[in-house]
Amino acid sequence: MLANDRTADKRLRIIQAATAVFSRKGFHKARVEEIAEEAEIGKGTVYEYFASKKELFLEMIFYAHQKYREFLEQELSKAKTFYDGLQRLFEVTMQFMQRHKEMALVLMADHPMIDEEIHKALRQKEQEQLRFMTGILQDVTRRGEIRPVNIQAAIMVIFGTLYLVNGQIVFCDKTQEPDFKQLSQDAIDILMHGLAVK
Repeated sequence: MLANDRTADKRLRIIQAATAVFSRKGFHKARVEEIAEEAEIGKGTVYEYFASKKELFLEMIFYAHQKYREFLEQELSKAKTFYDGLQRLFEVTMQFMQRHKEMALVLMADHPMIDEEIHKALRQKEQEQLRFMTGILQDVTRRGEIRPVNIQAAIMVIFGTLYLVNGQIVFCDKTQEPDFKQLSQDAIDILMHGLAVK
């Protein structure tokens, strides 16, 4: 293995270990020593790759976002229609949220809210996601799959719905957990057909 490959591998191991520890402990209670132990390296090695716990947390967010985006783009590239694409968007996001439920809780409830640097980074990732979806909606409008609409409003409705459905995954009581697949299908049906009686 080349030195660059070993460096990338070790860096990834640290990020994955950080994800596990931050998920269990939250940002404030997680210690770099625990992350190093999870990655099976020395504490000093963590600081060779990341200047601080905050920098590592930020890189972990970028890594999770990148993995989600890669997974989503791969799935959406298989979509034959806009409806199929919406289904894939909901399914991929729900799978990702279920797989990383603890991390979602950290991001929603426990990251250092006062830190402008993290806010800026999260806003940048959100803007990338919105640009990606804008391109998709413009394409399907040109192809006549959906009627011409205000794209920004459509994105807000789609992501607002997606956010609320996935909030159920993160925050619901296990004993009262809804059928997420059915909830997702019902939400997509309402998005596609509206509420008005025809």
